[in-house]
Amino acid sequence: MRREPLLDLVRQRVSGRLRLGLLRPGDRIQSVRVAAQELDVDPRVVLAAYQRLAAEGMLELRPRSGVYVANPSAMPMQGAGLVSDRETQWLIDQLAHALEAGMPAPSFPEHARRALETRRLRAVVVDRNDDQLWSTVDELTRDYGFETSAIDLDGFHRGDGLPLSLRRADLVVTASPSSAVTALAKRAQLPLIAVSMCPDLFAEVRRLLRHDAVYFVVSDARFAKKSRAFLAPARGPSRFRALVYGQDDLRVIPPSAPVYLTRLTRDRMQRAHDSSAGANGDDPRLLERVLPEARVFSAESARELISFVVRANLAPPPASSPGTASPSLAAAYALASAPPSGSPSRPAVAAPSRQRARRAPPRSLGR
Repeated sequence: MRREPLLDLVRQRVSGRLRLGLLRPGDRIQSVRVAAQELDVDPRVVLAAYQRLAAEGMLELRPRSGVYVANPSAMPMQGAGLVSDRETQWLIDQLAHALEAGMPAPSFPEHARRALETRRLRAVVVDRNDDQLWSTVDELTRDYGFETSAIDLDGFHRGDGLPLSLRRADLVVTASPSSAVTALAKRAQLPLIAVSMCPDLFAEVRRLLRHDAVYFVVSDARFAKKSRAFLAPARGPSRFRALVYGQDDLRVIPPSAPVYLTRLTRDRMQRAHDSSAGANGDDPRLLERVLPEARVFSAESARELISFVVRANLAPPPASSPGTASPSLAAAYALASAPPSGSPSRPAVAAPSRQRARRAPPRSLGR
């Protein structure tokens, strides 16, 4: 096994196990020797992978002690005016790349601001369950600066007029691509980005399901059904268990079993515990045992969204009359949704027909 595939495998296992409550920051993981024997590779390849993940801040290598999951509490707090060594090195690399591209370091902040804040961009998330609607809206608002709203496709009828949020939007985003979502985006003449979620988590879940039961705790029964269809085997008994928060008894989950909480479920569970209300059949230890995930979009989806945001913000002002798409902005949208060189092409999607002023504070989905 080559170093890069092994690196991805180790990262996938550590990340997935953190999200399933099987690892906690500070826990010791397999030694180089044991991991090399299990994976049937040269120990030097495993050591190189561990060193790379340590440099990324995921692992900690302790001399004469072993390899441990890095403890976030040891890192500087956000807002404390400090950055980690990893963040410092990242900034140095970016500024060096900017200089190579002919951009003086002092002008870098202004270029970044223009790329992110020139236009107010609105996105509409379309899906068929509250769990994915909530996660997608939250991440688009928090990480990409979109003003975001949501449409539950099960409550939308083809004969209905386009909602105001869709008429004012610049982009449609979904985690569940389908002909119905594509038709809605086409009807609104909007670009459509289908995001993929949690690749490390799902890969680890499939691996664990070969031998163990895995529990998903969700808020919407429709997502429970979708998860079963996605993760349960087509034939034979399934070890996958999907429970709906507020309906099913969560105390049936064994204390050592791998368990995943959707972000909406965690939010609702935390609110219930903060108000001392709790939920019938709730197990408060789940919030402590399962590490919350910072993000759910895959790296490929994140890059596609960032490309969209940057190209839309840097597109020249429209030269066309109001109500029609600017050719330059339409080209920017087409470039943002184009696949990287050498990858399969995707069908072109129409550009939006409205321009936005400077960005307003984003709003999240209230559920």
